[in-house]
Amino acid sequence: MKFSYQFPVEFIQRYKKTILLIIAVVLITILLQTLISMWLSRSNTIRLPSFGTIYTLHVEAYGGDLQEADGRKFIDWGTVYPGIVVNRTFTVRSESNVDAKLIIRAINWIFNNSQGEIVKGPTNETSYIALTASLNETLITSNQSLEVTLTLVVPNSSDFIDFLIENDITTFSFDIYVYLR
Repeated sequence: MKFSYQFPVEFIQRYKKTILLIIAVVLITILLQTLISMWLSRSNTIRLPSFGTIYTLHVEAYGGDLQEADGRKFIDWGTVYPGIVVNRTFTVRSESNVDAKLIIRAINWIFNNSQGEIVKGPTNETSYIALTASLNETLITSNQSLEVTLTLVVPNSSDFIDFLIENDITTFSFDIYVYLR
């Protein structure tokens, strides 16, 4: 028996509409899946660029993850996501001539929406984002240097995520006070 090249041609001509319909359905399905994936990747991932400005009193802060611009020291926390914990370190040196407690506090939390407007955050900012410091309230002697680690905890709670979405929050910042008491 001779092999005929007419078989595929006859098959395609006979089922042309069915084949075109199958191809159209496959292409539309791929297109819809791609569009839905792109939409979900943007809507479910909340990213928050953030930084903390460092203010000191009777101590010098330097090195590690500290950055400086326009005469101000700050920590760039990078882009954080709900449910993430970020650590940053730097060195603190006492400029006091007496022993004192090292105090590290985060205040003035500022949330900005996509228009750059400040959005009133919660009255107790630690219910949303928390900053802890190693060696906080540690006794530091005159001219002693200590390496401090700051830990930023961004919660994955539904209240926090609702706050971000409802207020269109895109960035946040806060001040970090490092001083002796």
